[in-house]
Parts: sequence; C-alpha cells; structure tokens
Amino acid sequence: MSDPVTAPVHSLVTDRDALRRKMLARRRRLSADVVARNSALVVERLRNLSEVAGAGTMGTYLGVRGEVDPSGLLGFERPDGTFSGGVLDSRLALPLTIPGEPLRFVVPTGPLEAGPFGIRQPTVGPGRGDEVDPMDLDVVLVPLVAADRRGNRIGHGAGFYDRTFAHVAEGRASGEPTPLLMGVCHDFQVVDTIEAKPWDIPLDLIVTEVGITRS
Repeated sequence: MSDPVTAPVHSLVTDRDALRRKMLARRRRLSADVVARNSALVVERLRNLSEVAGAGTMGTYLGVRGEVDPSGLLGFERPDGTFSGGVLDSRLALPLTIPGEPLRFVVPTGPLEAGPFGIRQPTVGPGRGDEVDPMDLDVVLVPLVAADRRGNRIGHGAGFYDRTFAHVAEGRASGEPTPLLMGVCHDFQVVDTIEAKPWDIPLDLIVTEVGITRS
C-alpha cells in the first residue's frame, strides 16, 4: 500500500487542506542536503530565464522548513546580516510581513530582523531598506505548498500573496504592466489539477529542480 504522504497526487484535488497537510509533511521530511541541492538547481534555472535576466526589480523570499530557498540569488550573508555578491543585476526585494495585511516588499540595505512565522525580513528606513510597490516589481518568486500545471496554487493558508497581487488580472486586462508571478518549489509539489478558488491568483510559470512549467 502506498504511503499517503509520499505517493504521487493525481487528478483533480478538491480537498485543499488535506493536500496542504500531506505536502507540508513531505517537505518537512526532506534532508538539508536535498533542500540545498534542489535550491541550487532552481537558482541556476532562474538565472537562465530571460524574464529574470531582464527584470529591473524582483521580489524573492527566504526559504524555511524545507522550502526551495532562492536566497542564493542574494549572494552570501555577511556577519552583520547584510548580503553581498548577488548573482543578478536586478534589485532584489524581500517581503515584509504584517499579519492580516498585504505584503510589503523591501530592497534590504541593512540587516534583516526576526519576523512573523520564524522568517527573517527587512525593515524600512535610512540604512535599512527601500520599499517597492508590489505592482512595480517585474518578477515575483512565489513560495507555495502545492501547484498544478495550469498555475493554480495552494499556499500556507494565510492569503498573503493572494491579497497582495489581487489586482494582477485586472491590470493585465486593462493593458497595465504587472508582475510576472513565478512559483518556486520541489518537483513533487506540482500535481495534476487543483480546484481553483475565486480568490486564487494563478502563477505564470513554475520552476522546480526538474524543469519549468509555463501556465
């Protein structure tokens, strides 16, 4: 009998909470070596994407608890908590999280500080970080728990990214420039089909250690 945590997920997923629990459990079981290897492969794929190479300002994140971690794009972290040696010409902004509110994005110029959910984040102010309107980002790397090949995404359940980018579809319909939303995850997190909800903001493409899926 297959292990329900490790068995592949097929067909339409309607029980989003059950899928979220299974994927989080499987992700937590990954070794640090596997996470580091997959993260390095994803960073290399990102560097070779024309959409990333042409981005002026890009939103990224720091991976935690088994997530693919794209922090290699920021370079290495100095002892003072700042980053140096980034591998892109783009300005890289990290999310600033305030529970219950949309995300703010900040290009860090100083050390990161402890934030909600055990994730370090930048702060705003002289010598600390420069805030960027989320809709002015050219590309946003979006963490996820599961996604399908059409770009439907299940996040951690707090709704931060859905709230922040709720107007992307409206902006595109009116011809306004909007961020390109790139999901980043381990390949096992990509399933056949997820039932979309009205508030879901679909991804434009998904990057894993195995390859790239365009929605």
